[in-house]
Amino acid sequence: MLLCTKELFELPIYRLEEDKYYDQFNKYKNNQSSPGSDKYQLQSFGGAWKYNEIIGFLKFYISGNTQIRCVYSDTEAQRKVKTRKKYFVEKSDSFCTLSINVKASNEDIMDVIEQAIEHCRINLPKSRFLDRTLFDQTFRFIDWNAVLA
Repeated sequence: MLLCTKELFELPIYRLEEDKYYDQFNKYKNNQSSPGSDKYQLQSFGGAWKYNEIIGFLKFYISGNTQIRCVYSDTEAQRKVKTRKKYFVEKSDSFCTLSINVKASNEDIMDVIEQAIEHCRINLPKSRFLDRTLFDQTFRFIDWNAVLA
């Protein structure tokens, strides 16, 4: 097993997409007989999507200066339901393994990273949502050669 020499980034995995979650909340809210504030009803429904629906993480790292690898951590529960109690366990320390040349151009490194993310997305269960929002906003502005050096 190669050692993790440098962590690159993490991507959260959600039980379902944000729009679908809030559609379910709106149905819940409309079916409630007792009036209440949106904040109270959202809390009783399960909380805001961003932090309460996370069921896993993909952590990408450089291993041995020659590979981009990914650790997949997921909740311990077999059935993924809305809950406030989550316990994350590592499911795989090599969910993705791609060779990388640290002397490659920045664009080539970005292509390999994109391939790694896509490989992981495809291998996740179909009903999972990989949130790339923050990553996509910053990815193109990073000097990956400097990060890997």
